Amino acid sequence: MSRPLTFQGMASAVAAGGPLLIVEDDVDIREALQTYLELQGYEVRVAGDGREALAHLAALPPPSLILLDMGLPVLDGHRVLTARGTDPALARVPVVILSAETADMSPRDRAVYAASQGVAAFLPKPVDPKRLLETLRRLLPGLAAPQADAPV
Repeated sequence: MSRPLTFQGMASAVAAGGPLLIVEDDVDIREALQTYLELQGYEVRVAGDGREALAHLAALPPPSLILLDMGLPVLDGHRVLTARGTDPALARVPVVILSAETADMSPRDRAVYAASQGVAAFLPKPVDPKRLLETLRRLLPGLAAPQADAPV
């Protein structure tokens, strides 16, 4: 029997230079995002479901930012956010939701959800690479030195 994943009492603080964590169940999207962001100079970890995401959150160093799909197998994105919120250090890790599911939410509903779950931004799928980079640079200034010749 496996023990439940928990973050209570995790001694580490959020690393300023930790990797990005991409949590996406679609292999093609996950690999495309990983390759693109690595070309931009970011260190990247990936997870294909919610349980794998929680394992990455428990590892050191913790991620600097989480790119989170909401429609995940095993544990959905909402449950990942809820588990993340149980540790004060991890609750400070910015989350960008990449999901087609949130496109139908009203701006007010997104704002309420963002405030209650600690979500920094919502980006619809398919994600615009330029908008993704702008969001990352806004949330993590100075983390990566993007390549001048990397495709946008």
